[in-house]
Amino acid sequence: MGLTEQLNELKQKLGEEIPRETLVTIGQFIQELAQSGIEKTSCQAGDRIPSFVLPGVTGKMVSSEGIVSRGPAVLSFYRGVW
Repeated sequence: MGLTEQLNELKQKLGEEIPRETLVTIGQFIQELAQSGIEKTSCQAGDRIPSFVLPGVTGKMVSSEGIVSRGPAVLSFYRGVW
């Protein structure tokens, strides 16, 4: 099964499990984001990001330049547990 089919299957499953009111709210939010033009100023796949330094898992500071110097990198954002 391809990615598109998997995503469609997941969308259908979530549509059955998530309350309709929540789906409507999410849909409205997505529509507002699309209409805001935010994608015109957002980073795109392949864009270079500004250099940064953040604490790593062990607490030691890690620089983006140090990571990228070893090869391509993927940046993932995790909102944490709220």
